[in-house]
Formats: sequence, structure tokens, C-alpha cells
Amino acid sequence: MAVRARTLKEALNLFDPRVPLAGRALAAYYVERPDVPTLELKAYLEAMDEPVKVLFSGHRGSGKSTELNRLSGLLKGRFFIVHFSVLEILNLTDLTYVDLILAIALRLLQQATDERILKGRKRGLVGVGMLEDLYRWLTHEIVEEEMVRPSREASAEAALNLLALKLEGRVKTESSTRRMVRERAELRLFELVSRTNLLIEEIRSNARRPVLVIVEDLDKLAFERALGLFLNHAALLAELRAHILFTFPITLRYAREFLQIRSHFSERFLIPNVMVYDRHGQLRPEGYRVMREIVERRMEPYLIDSEAVDLAVRMSGGVPLTLIQLLQSAILHGLAMGRDRVGLSEMQGAVIQLQNDYRGTLRPEDYGELRGYHRTRAFVNNERTREFLANLSLLEYSDGEPWCDVHPILLPLLEA
Repeated sequence: MAVRARTLKEALNLFDPRVPLAGRALAAYYVERPDVPTLELKAYLEAMDEPVKVLFSGHRGSGKSTELNRLSGLLKGRFFIVHFSVLEILNLTDLTYVDLILAIALRLLQQATDERILKGRKRGLVGVGMLEDLYRWLTHEIVEEEMVRPSREASAEAALNLLALKLEGRVKTESSTRRMVRERAELRLFELVSRTNLLIEEIRSNARRPVLVIVEDLDKLAFERALGLFLNHAALLAELRAHILFTFPITLRYAREFLQIRSHFSERFLIPNVMVYDRHGQLRPEGYRVMREIVERRMEPYLIDSEAVDLAVRMSGGVPLTLIQLLQSAILHGLAMGRDRVGLSEMQGAVIQLQNDYRGTLRPEDYGELRGYHRTRAFVNNERTREFLANLSLLEYSDGEPWCDVHPILLPLLEA
């Protein structure tokens, strides 16, 4: 079981903004948030008999990956879960729907063979089973070369696993291979979907539970590419006979086409920012408690002054990423000064450092516009609002209807 940090060095490693909570860390440090839809999403997936396609999003830094790790843990044993990031396989700058379907198929294949879910024959790849047929199809129709040369003693599972690994690696790193595979797969798209569905059914039958695929980091796609994927090819993605959860860019939620996109998917779930303040600028005790507990669960109280935690929570704007960044920065300041405790001065330094990061991104005309948002706190769906939301200068909240406010870290700059 993970424990709270007892030194600043340990705390520095626990407050890493690049690493979502998972495994033991998730069990030890996760803080319940009443506004996240994870339990609702769990209930939905468990209740649906037919495969569903779900959109999952939230603002940058709101804790999406941690919640998806939590969801995987809650559903473990109930589903055969394949949970991966497209960044591990694909290049987001030119990702297509063909790439995504192939990536899902390869990850299903790898995990099922790793867990020995699939049933293949020994004595080489000379049988007529589904695995041998899939191996030959991938080799002869998609890559047109023998990427692996298994011995006659190798099982079909082992050969397919190795082929999937090599194909995935080359698709990610070699643009020529990526183009060739994409072109050949697109010409055989019906077969690709059909064989992927046969694979899904084989996994479901042998594992004796439904298949759930969770695809992370599609929310990092550029707007136009994401729009093309989720609007123009949603019907094809729906052909896959597994429950699939796709992360998607929050910018699509504000697009004129969102209702059309939404109609192609079974459901959508959004992770909100935590409301530390209400729309009138008054502190909300529940939101404040959640953010403070994130800190207190990870480090012993003697490592940080209460006033420093208070400042970090108030300056976080209810964005877990900002809170973690402030803590890591303040801890690093303390270590550099040879201290064994984070005080208010270290946290003030962390706040100033983050303010300077924002200052470098703002144009002169931005300050006046942001003052207007802070004055009205009204959410108006336009290009400037979306731009400010994307870089976290502006934060969206909801108390029954959406509203927004300037990130607290920026308020001193607006008053200058």
C-alpha cells in the first residue's frame, strides 16, 4: 500500500503532473469527487447488453486519465478491458479512422494473446483456425511481407503477438510503413472491421465477459482532424462489436456540429473542474475540501504549512493539474533552499512562477477581454472563449448551467 511522503524528496515524486494515479497510488491517494460521472459511466456500461460507443472528455488537467484508470479498476473482472493511449501507437498529426481501427485490433490481439485468452493450434501456422487465418491475412494482405518467421513449434498466439508488436512499432516510427499499411487497410476496410469483430467475439466467448476498449489521448487531436474522425467516420467506428470509450477534445463540445456528432454515439460523459469558488466569488467548502485533501493524502502534514496548502488550493481554480504543478514547484523551491518543509514563501514563489508562464502567452488585448469575463462570469460560446478555455486562462464550471471565470492565477495580472 502506498504511503504519504515523509520527506520533500518523496513528495516531489508524488506530485508529478505528468503521471495520473494508477494501481496502488490510485487506491492510496484518490479523492472522491461528487461531480465526476465515473460511477454513472460504470453503471451504464454494466447495464447495456448491446455494445455502446461512448465519448469521454473534460478540460485539460481535470483528471480524465485518473478517472479512466479508476473506471478500469472498478470494472476489472466484469469486462475484458483493453486500455491504451493512441500516443503509444500512432502519430496524432496525421491520424485517420483506418489507423484507429487497426490500432484497436492490434491492441486487442496483443492483450488477448498475452493473457492466453485466444485458442490457437500448435505445429506451426498450418491449421485453418481463426488465429492462423488472421495471421495470414495481416501478413499477406496488409503488410505484404513476413515480418516474423515463427518456428513450426511456435503457437499461433505467439506468432500473432509478435506480428502485432512489430507491426505496431513500425506503424508508429516509419512513415512509409504507416502510409502503406493505411492504404492497404483502407482498400480492405470491410474485411478489417469484419475480422476485428471476429476477434472480439472470440475474446468475448473465451473470456466469458464483454469486451471494453478504452482509447485515451484522442482528446489531444487538432480540432479539424478530430471533427473529421468523430463526425465523418462515427458510423464506421460503431460497427465494432465491443463497448468502446473514446476520449474526445473538449473543443468539439462547443462546435456547431456537436449535436450531430452526439447523435452517432450512445452516450457522452464530461469531467468538470472542481468549483472552489461559486459564480459570485464565494468559497465553496466542498470544492475547497476536495482540493485540499488531494494534497493531504499525498504528504505528511509536517512537510508543508497549512497556509501554503490554502494558497495552492485557492490558486488552483479547481484544476487538479494546476494544484499538482504548484505543489511540485513549491517543493522544489524548498529542496533547493535546503529546507525540510514547504512554507508560504515557497508557495508564493510557485504562484509567481506559474503566473509568469501565463504572462508569456497573453497578448495585450487579452487582458481587457479577460477582465470582462471576470466581471460577468457569463459563458458565451465563441472563438475567443474556446481559445481561453483551451489554454486554461478561462475555466468553465457548472451549477446547473455553465459559467466561467478567469483562472485565479491570472487575477493579480489583470489588476496590475
